[in-house]
Amino acid sequence: ARVLLYFDFPKSHQVHPQRTEIWRRLHLWLPRNVPRILGVAPMVIVGWSFLCVRGSYESDPPRLLLCLGLLTLGGGVVLYVFFVLRRRWIERQDPQASRRKYQRLRELPHDSLTVLALMTGFSLALCIMFIVDPVYFAGAIGTGAVLMFAAACWVFWGSALTYFGSWKRIPVITLVVLLALISSFFNDNHDVRVVVRDEFVRPTLRQALLDWSSRITTKYPEQRVHPLFIVATEGGGIRAAYWTTTVLGTIQDADPSFADHIFAISGVSGGSLGAAVFAALVADAAPQGEFAKRGQSILGQDFLSPAAAAMLYPDFIQRFLPFRILMLDRGRWLERAWENAWHNTMQSDRFARSFLDLWQDRHIYVPSLFLNGTSVESGNRIIASNILIDPNFFEATDATAKLLPVSQHKERRRPKIDMPLSTVAHLSARFTYVSPAGRFAPDGTHVVDGGYFENSGATTALDVLRQVNNEMRQNAELRGIIPQIIMISNDPLGVASGSHDLAMTKQELKNVARTAAAGAARREPGTFLEDALAPAYALLSTRDARGEYAQKAIGQAQRESCEAIKAQLGIQIGGPQCLYFFSLAPATVPLPLGWMLSNGAAEAMQKEMFDSGLSAKAPVPTWNQSVLKQIVAELHGEPH
Repeated sequence: ARVLLYFDFPKSHQVHPQRTEIWRRLHLWLPRNVPRILGVAPMVIVGWSFLCVRGSYESDPPRLLLCLGLLTLGGGVVLYVFFVLRRRWIERQDPQASRRKYQRLRELPHDSLTVLALMTGFSLALCIMFIVDPVYFAGAIGTGAVLMFAAACWVFWGSALTYFGSWKRIPVITLVVLLALISSFFNDNHDVRVVVRDEFVRPTLRQALLDWSSRITTKYPEQRVHPLFIVATEGGGIRAAYWTTTVLGTIQDADPSFADHIFAISGVSGGSLGAAVFAALVADAAPQGEFAKRGQSILGQDFLSPAAAAMLYPDFIQRFLPFRILMLDRGRWLERAWENAWHNTMQSDRFARSFLDLWQDRHIYVPSLFLNGTSVESGNRIIASNILIDPNFFEATDATAKLLPVSQHKERRRPKIDMPLSTVAHLSARFTYVSPAGRFAPDGTHVVDGGYFENSGATTALDVLRQVNNEMRQNAELRGIIPQIIMISNDPLGVASGSHDLAMTKQELKNVARTAAAGAARREPGTFLEDALAPAYALLSTRDARGEYAQKAIGQAQRESCEAIKAQLGIQIGGPQCLYFFSLAPATVPLPLGWMLSNGAAEAMQKEMFDSGLSAKAPVPTWNQSVLKQIVAELHGEPH
């Protein structure tokens, strides 16, 4: 970008016909100092960010962040001084260097041409590496380096376009924008990946329920009453994924019969990824006591670097091409990152294989998955499941049907086509802008993150609960079942939503008043640009509000049906709670939403499973250990 200041473009003198002394001084000051300021700006921004973010930590990291911030700012000062001394040295060698102007690129000094050539080669090499395999190369250097390199490369090529446009008097930037707009009609390369497989018969929910009941009564004949768990896990990026697999894996480690008693898991966004990892661990028969550890190992890896690299390099280039190149799709590379993470931990390709392969082995029971996305065109749910999605799921579309031409929708019960497991998880977890809207090739419609419709997963869980209750009323074989709901929330600032009373004891409910103040503080009215921002705030708030509404709706429905079932079975005092709620609270370190967790954030969530490691500045109670004990007691048939 600095090189552009060396040129005196044609007719540029007409822009300032009266060159006053002030203009001349400014004209000398800008070429000297603006490049210096831009050169040190990244270090200043990073250093200042280190200093600002340290206030969100409550333990040792603030000292480390303080040191890093001061060192980075100091490095920026040293770099600025180097730039000043470098210019003085150059002017001692050539006093006219700063005043000399050039008409052609080839007139530049040899060292400037060398730098341009090196930058050209460097940026092209980065682009090729990130097109070939952003998972490997971006993972090796990290997200920060990816962002810095991308900024440098695009400034370089943007400057080249500016040079060409200014020299030829052509509105290059306008033409590039027009090219991107026109190309967008032809270059949607975000097709949902599919795999061809042998025919798989997808059961209805009724058939799956009867099969589950037969399995559970055969495997656990000593139990008079069998809990049937329906899990609803909330969205929230990698935080939701890690928390979901931590919760489910910890319960499974505490009691190996837990997975057998889970009938369905309804997930949204990151919660869907966590649910998919847990189900895959069950399908692969992970060693007992290793579920939480292995799930955390898989999801504790860096998925942000590949996503950022694919977005800023291959998929960015695709926006200017008037044809599709599927391998440039950034969504595919995020899925590949998940597949690699699974393979690195489990030494298998389970996440790259067909989603329906999870239920291929009839000797291993795997809970049914309901992973929720949102249709761009209709706004309704698109549900990916091994269960046939029928009209009993209100206003929902079967994702498997979207893989088939309209004329073949009746074949969705026995599909010979499927999605990889990573793609199914991504179908629900298309985080805004980080992941693109997925395109179903047969009809050209699109799917985005399930959180756009409702972020708790409780809406689909309520559909499942309603059908289970209907079948229990009509079938005497199912009378020994008590449906129970497990809700998994991961929002550290949303714990005052009112969902805690679902399964808490009276003593624990005394602490809920503390969470109400935190919730009220989040909803204080704003005043800044209210006319312009009110619609955006309202749309964002309805996302959380619909999730809370769905949680309370399923809670109310479950309370009513559970009391009736317990009365029918003669269960009075000490019976099942029927509703269980796991939550995160503010911790001593920030718990991020993106696709990468720090070691500190991961450890904090592991501690919160046992109600420790909570913030002292914003004390909000959790009851995860108590709820864990209640579920284990219920699996053992013990009163609690």
